[in-house]
Amino acid sequence: MEGATDYEDESSLKNPVNQVLAVLDPGVDTKAVIQSLNEAGFPEDSIGILGGRKDADKLDKASGKHGWLAKLAQIGPSFGDLDAHHLRNYARALEEDQTLIAVVAENGERRREIADLLKRYGASYINSYGRFSIEAL
Repeated sequence: MEGATDYEDESSLKNPVNQVLAVLDPGVDTKAVIQSLNEAGFPEDSIGILGGRKDADKLDKASGKHGWLAKLAQIGPSFGDLDAHHLRNYARALEEDQTLIAVVAENGERRREIADLLKRYGASYINSYGRFSIEAL
């Protein structure tokens, strides 16, 4: 998708550390969200999109040894055990034809800026992933 990465294959799914992830409803104009993020200074290579059922298998395939889900589970000690529900919620959102958006942001101020922008588009389940933490935004 123009202005964002669409994760052509599971190997392109990035480690979620220093990212904000959120769920967008099917009726949301994803192109408008991406354009707003681009205008706010987030370049194409810092935004990732998984779109509904057609991309749910990408998340499933990424759950292998080197995939995105495995990386998420290895962020910190026992992270995967404690917060596996995050993964299930994102996978369920894709199965329900919602969109998963990820935006890279290294500091808390930028993460809150992303969350505020996404909330204007009705985003839900907005979380910021640090190296050893998850923060609901």
